[in-house]
Amino acid sequence: MNCGPRTRLRQGFGGQAAFVALLCLLVPAVASAQVLTSVWYRGMPAGTPRFVDLEDIRSQGFTAVTWPLQSVAGAEELQRMAARVGLRVVVRLEPVPVTFTRTTRDDNKVDVLVERTAPAEWTTLLWRSVAHGARVVSFDAGAVEGTGFRDSSGTLRDWVPVAAAVARQLNAHATLVSSLSSGPAVTLDPPDPDLDLTLLQNARSWVIIATNASTTTGRATDTTATFPSEVPAAEWLNLFDGSMMSMLYRSTGSRWRVRLGPGEARVFVIDKR
Repeated sequence: MNCGPRTRLRQGFGGQAAFVALLCLLVPAVASAQVLTSVWYRGMPAGTPRFVDLEDIRSQGFTAVTWPLQSVAGAEELQRMAARVGLRVVVRLEPVPVTFTRTTRDDNKVDVLVERTAPAEWTTLLWRSVAHGARVVSFDAGAVEGTGFRDSSGTLRDWVPVAAAVARQLNAHATLVSSLSSGPAVTLDPPDPDLDLTLLQNARSWVIIATNASTTTGRATDTTATFPSEVPAAEWLNLFDGSMMSMLYRSTGSRWRVRLGPGEARVFVIDKR
């Protein structure tokens, strides 16, 4: 949502201009670099936030709540409640499902529609999105009311621990990811349509985010990535498991033979010094 002087509403929301002006004061725009893991929440009943729901979202490890613009009247109370549990608030008009094609479009905010996207793809989808600039990733169970976390008996639904695990993984490296900007281009030989390899950097480090979009059993990538000459061939740290990866040194640029299994994601970091 753009809260600048040129804010415009889609047709049908013109009568809520005053609410939107208020909302821009209550819910400041998310800093473009900040990485947030969020859950779509529409209130209980719809349009009315409940503190217990926000506590539940926070207890699962998420750092934000995504609230529909259509329910702008409840935003002031939502903001007050969310601040008490340490959640940020992101206001959106509607979710847009993330896909492997869409992850390369530099969308700042992406949405995983829980009922439409296989959980096995969530880690790869979201890390690929982050590599291309996503800074708010939201899970949407499609619940008209509440969080969608629990069934009628109060039992946690199966998707929640999976989403929470992905969120914790992103949260653990949020400070690093938030500091990154695009790095030089990397050459792949041969190119692989399922492989996305992005080189990022900050003042101190180089970071590689590599993902394989294939869902075909046995469809592993097998290509060689050649990096710019300033990128070192020393050992890189795998942020997921602490293992190390070494490149082959060449004067024309360090090389890494990229082998990723179907649906696999890897993130490596090395100090520039």
